[in-house]
Amino acid sequence: MKNKIYTIYSEYTPNPEVMKFVSNQVLTEDMIEFDIIPKQNEFPLIYELFMFPFVENIFLGINFISIEKNDKVNWDDISFEIRVMIQEKLNAGVLVKNTSLKPNTTSKKRKVTVNRKRTKKENLIEDIFEQHIRPYVMQDGGDISLVSYEKGIVKVLLQGACNGCPSSTYTLKQGIETKLKQILGDEIKEVIPIN
Repeated sequence: MKNKIYTIYSEYTPNPEVMKFVSNQVLTEDMIEFDIIPKQNEFPLIYELFMFPFVENIFLGINFISIEKNDKVNWDDISFEIRVMIQEKLNAGVLVKNTSLKPNTTSKKRKVTVNRKRTKKENLIEDIFEQHIRPYVMQDGGDISLVSYEKGIVKVLLQGACNGCPSSTYTLKQGIETKLKQILGDEIKEVIPIN
């Protein structure tokens, strides 16, 4: 069996502090946001990326890694170095995620844990997210999860490039809220982020 050959390219996101590094291969099944350095034996590649002094946050997508940097450097000065490093590490066999270990619970999983059974309306909203919203949010290097729906208010969790993005308010109101209102009508009053 041939080894996978990884090719990585970089894309700007609407968030000027976040760059998306896209792989031609699947990197993981679970989308995870890292706001702290994970254990090296659990997420070896993510751990190494955090060794760059300008890395603030990392979002691991199915076939991409979104990296948030601090404001001390410009992407034009560092994106090539990061892209090459990710590609070389993956092709040398460095794992994104060590699947033989149970991951540390300090990293945030994509899906928001709900301690109650979701309502039919919440399940419908989640289906709308999956079909009409999440693919576009992922293209921008992030993710969105439904937290709750109550009395017309949809609460969401934004991750990756979407969290803290200057255009996230516009995306929430003109994109997500508008799409939900198109499909569900007056049942949707507002979409608000919890982060």
